Amino acid sequence: MEEDHESHLNPLTPPPNNHKKRSSKCLVYTLLAVVLQSIAFLIFGLVVLRINAPSLRLSNATVNQLNYGPTSLNMTVVAGIRLRNMNFGRFEFRGGHTILLYENATIGAASIYQGRVGGRKNKEMNVTLKVSYMNFSGDIGLLGLVKLRSFAKLRGEVRVVKIINRGTTAVMNCTMDLNLTSQVIQDFFLPSPLVSSPPSPLRIHV
Repeated sequence: MEEDHESHLNPLTPPPNNHKKRSSKCLVYTLLAVVLQSIAFLIFGLVVLRINAPSLRLSNATVNQLNYGPTSLNMTVVAGIRLRNMNFGRFEFRGGHTILLYENATIGAASIYQGRVGGRKNKEMNVTLKVSYMNFSGDIGLLGLVKLRSFAKLRGEVRVVKIINRGTTAVMNCTMDLNLTSQVIQDFFLPSPLVSSPPSPLRIHV
């Protein structure tokens, strides 16, 4: 009787509920996975899917067959152009032109054929400009330098992960000096990038 009474006063402690603990841990792990996945998608969108205009630069220029007089300037310029694509997707561009200017007058032009440059890569291109200008002022200064400017524009699209396309434009605007004494082009200067028309919206192909 005494043992039965003690057992009645001190019932057995129920076993711990392990199922609730496991459920809580699963919920925490699930929330953590969702947060990490969201961060990964955010980084992917900010880094990989961000589209910047490729840069177009004049890397070198060689002068051949230079002849000039009081009112004329004739020469052949072989120029190297570097197209740099910092995007993760390839840049496919249409054909364009590069022009050489003297006092805002176009004195030479050359075609740039369509092509492409891979993501995070550079593309070297050579163009030949024939210059035959008959309104040369002959203002060369004491050092025999002629101020020139080179301009080019390439329109195209950056394609990322085969489903996202965005139109953009690569622009080159470079000033330089033509040294008539040594017959070389020197002192390349690249001003701030020109602001072209706003980039076109993203186009997603499914």
